[in-house]
Amino acid sequence: MKKQMMGVLAAIALTLSSGVYAQSTKAPGYMIANYTITDQAGFQRYMDAAGSLAAQYGGKIIVFNLNATAVEGKPESVMAIAEFPSLADAQRFYGSPEYTAARKFRVASTKGSVVITEGFVPPKQ
Repeated sequence: MKKQMMGVLAAIALTLSSGVYAQSTKAPGYMIANYTITDQAGFQRYMDAAGSLAAQYGGKIIVFNLNATAVEGKPESVMAIAEFPSLADAQRFYGSPEYTAARKFRVASTKGSVVITEGFVPPKQ
């Protein structure tokens, strides 16, 4: 059920930023996180360490909501989506030494999931 919800949320994010796709044939990459914070102090350490890292890999945070509203299923409360120029950029960010160090704080202070996926590029008309 969580996988379906993550798919729906990703599709919504893609639809909202469809203007980007019309101008490019390269699919963007997305890192989608859905979690509940279990240790606020530990999560703050994550935010301090990771807050500006996405931009170093061409990424930008397009969704960060601490109290996302579930309309189906039982997802965790926090929804975060970072958009990158490509799937490879998203993967490079996730595996970078800087984010790997910061990620340890998130893993220790939350429960949930993170998905990296390629975005949708509609066929040329």
